[in-house]
Amino acid sequence: MTVRLPGGTLVDTDRAAVDLHVGTGLNHRILGLTVRNFRTLTDVRLPLGPLTVMVGPNAAGKSNVLHALEFLGDVSRLGIKQALDARGGFDVLAFRGGDRSVSRIAIGIEGIWTEFASEESPDQYELSVSQRRLPEPREHDRVLFRQERFTQHPGEGAATSLVLASDQLTLNSSLEDDGERGPLDVWRMASALHQPMPLPGSSPSARAVAEMTRHLEQVRVFDPDVRLARRPSPITTSGQRLHNDASNLADFLKTLWEHGDTHKDDEGRRIVWEALLRDVRTVVPQIHDIHLVDAPGRRDYISVELEETNLRGRTRLEDASFGTVRLLSLLAIFHDPYPPLLTCIEEIDHGIHPHALELLAGRLREASRRAQFLVTTHSPAFVNELEPEEFVVCERGEDGASAIPALTADEVRQVIEASEGMPMGDLWFANTLGGGL
Repeated sequence: MTVRLPGGTLVDTDRAAVDLHVGTGLNHRILGLTVRNFRTLTDVRLPLGPLTVMVGPNAAGKSNVLHALEFLGDVSRLGIKQALDARGGFDVLAFRGGDRSVSRIAIGIEGIWTEFASEESPDQYELSVSQRRLPEPREHDRVLFRQERFTQHPGEGAATSLVLASDQLTLNSSLEDDGERGPLDVWRMASALHQPMPLPGSSPSARAVAEMTRHLEQVRVFDPDVRLARRPSPITTSGQRLHNDASNLADFLKTLWEHGDTHKDDEGRRIVWEALLRDVRTVVPQIHDIHLVDAPGRRDYISVELEETNLRGRTRLEDASFGTVRLLSLLAIFHDPYPPLLTCIEEIDHGIHPHALELLAGRLREASRRAQFLVTTHSPAFVNELEPEEFVVCERGEDGASAIPALTADEVRQVIEASEGMPMGDLWFANTLGGGL
């Protein structure tokens, strides 16, 4: 791929050597998301591929899609009640449009997390939370109820279902190792994602739930806080993963550097680190090298210094520009050799020079070969780098509800064909594809 840098310089960014450090293929993935009455998402059915990019005006509901997935992740980590409380409670999350208050929120996913699931016969999960008024004399009090439904394929030709409703768990399975079939007692707000269910340890259905839980626990919404990313980081084992706010950027860069101890090319170069450096030099030509050093006066802290062309000494990351720090954070995510299964990124173009977006789009697509990415953007230049099946138009109606997607991928292709091949980002900017103000 050739990228034109600010000033008109053309740079070849051949990826042949870089691809040596990544695996390919997504064994486990989410195929689609269904949301009802979660904030502005009253009835959303969104297919998810390896890379999905949402566009649309502010307040169209793009962030709510990310937060719906993040909510499921928090349920798996914290439990239903705690995940609700962290967001202000049921009334804050429930759709507030229309004449009547909403009494039920539901979020569901379908995907592949068991051995015998497929795109034609996917695994499915849905969580619904209902809020009901108590009878007199406590009619002003409300109580929450949850229902969880799992449909899974842990055995060849065998689909099993697990339902948590009220204070009972019911398992329907033809697999001998799933054990007892009758209803089992559970707490009214318990989640099978968060706590072990009273099933045998050898239960294939229980193992399938655990695998999906592992998937959801890794869901992250990446929104770098440049102020925090600039700072020195403590050296910890958590540096194996870049925090959602990039506050441990220096520690994570140390992880990428150390990955080169066991992954080098034929000339002894650190594959991941050299690939990252090559990209940084492409989009910020003034940067010649990146140095990781002990933070002055802070034991077991590490900081980042930039070696810039024609400048004496080094530039501390604390003194680097907003765009430079955000670019470094994004490129670090895209070069992560062991990414979580799903990463969501808010406004990927924020603070980034338009000429750098072509390279970012390419790296994002490469990273999506080993993990899923769901991102939002307001940049026509970034959209120009996408394929129709990666592009989702978001709109919001007069009733306050989001329409996502507002167009199918086939409808997008039809508009492009009718325009005689006009770039997709230009069509969206002209409001020909919708999603405008």
